[in-house]
Amino acid sequence: MTPNKNHSLPQRLADFKTLSEALDYAADGQTGINFYDGRCRLSVAMPYVILRRLAVATAQRLRALGLQRGDRVALIADTSPGFMEVFYGCQYGGFVPVPR
Repeated sequence: MTPNKNHSLPQRLADFKTLSEALDYAADGQTGINFYDGRCRLSVAMPYVILRRLAVATAQRLRALGLQRGDRVALIADTSPGFMEVFYGCQYGGFVPVPR
């Protein structure tokens, strides 16, 4: 499980210009996102630093496919590590995530 407190980062509230800026900040700490299965058991603990790395790589892959800033990306997934990776990848790439 990832820690729920960042002792090395001062708390910042609602002063980020973008979601990717907020993730960049959070990735400098020790916290992350915990995902639970249908039985409330921890299934994945993903530190924000890993999420940022995966999201940036996803943005690069989407750009390599020819997507441009402002293009829409359909997200058809449960709230899972993969969903978060693509959602934040859209943020880094300037794409518009569209949940279906």
